[in-house]
Amino acid sequence: MFKTIFDAGQQGYTTIWFPTFGLIFVVIGALLVFRPALMLTLLPNGLQGRARKIFSWFFFIFALLWTAISFIVTFLEYLKVTSDLSAGRYSVVEGTVTDFVPMPYGGHSLERFTVNGNSFSYSDYVVTSGFHNTASHGGPIREGLRVRITYSGNLILRLDVAE
Repeated sequence: MFKTIFDAGQQGYTTIWFPTFGLIFVVIGALLVFRPALMLTLLPNGLQGRARKIFSWFFFIFALLWTAISFIVTFLEYLKVTSDLSAGRYSVVEGTVTDFVPMPYGGHSLERFTVNGNSFSYSDYVVTSGFHNTASHGGPIREGLRVRITYSGNLILRLDVAE
């Protein structure tokens, strides 16, 4: 008997925080561009004249593009994940976790493991709609654990753990 630990179809669009963070910089950029007197008061010793104007517009446009692109990329991945789950475009592997290599607590590498010849890797520091909760941050995967994994490519869509 298995217990579902993670199901991307039930999670919702959890990666919204990533593009939302960019809105902070959009607001700062908008202030730089549309309220230059305010910014001159707050940062009187910064760039002046034409250089300030060019920097302000560059900052604002970059923040807008970064926020828009990060939203599109994360939302399209979420749509693909939910579509794959509902349309049955996935594979399932069941077995015991082997070759488990945990991610260090500070990151800088991916957590990896294999189940019946299928290798998986992920990290808490990668923005994804798939499973990414590493053991060093409380995740459930351990060497010898019996699991059932629903996946598409290297993305874990559903993780069930034997009780």
